[in-house]
Amino acid sequence: GATKTDQERLVQEWVESSRDKGILPQDFRYAAICPTMIIGPALNGSSDVSGTMATLLGWVRGKKGGAAPNDSMSFVHVDDCAAMHVAALENDNASGRYMSLVESWHWNDIAECLKELCPDMPTMKLYEGLDLVVPTKFNLDKMKSLFGVKVKTVRETLEDSLQYLKSVGALQ
Repeated sequence: GATKTDQERLVQEWVESSRDKGILPQDFRYAAICPTMIIGPALNGSSDVSGTMATLLGWVRGKKGGAAPNDSMSFVHVDDCAAMHVAALENDNASGRYMSLVESWHWNDIAECLKELCPDMPTMKLYEGLDLVVPTKFNLDKMKSLFGVKVKTVRETLEDSLQYLKSVGALQ
């Protein structure tokens, strides 16, 4: 949100000012990896379901209110987001802001995909209005060209996340 963007700007200004004052070396780089909703297996092997995975679990259990909103949502697999962070550290040309996501889907598409992957999920009523919003578009060229991280599709990300929830007993 806006707070993160403001903080990012403040850090970038501090880095530039600190370089000018000789506090930081001239080759010091600042790269901001800006993920959307990060989901996937816990990297620490924990079976605790919290944060965004608890949100996903709630959706699958029907806690989205039973209806798909006329909006879009984007995701990134936790492994892909972690790989982007590593790539930013290892690539001497990395600096500035990088979006970390696959693509944005309308909630109707998310609901249909979740239902296909998890048939026992309560059915989410699809949005039927004539004013269907177009999913948010992101320019990912900078991320793709510099990092070379092959990201999982939204479907693969959701599928892996649901499999993890099943593996830890949070989902049947």
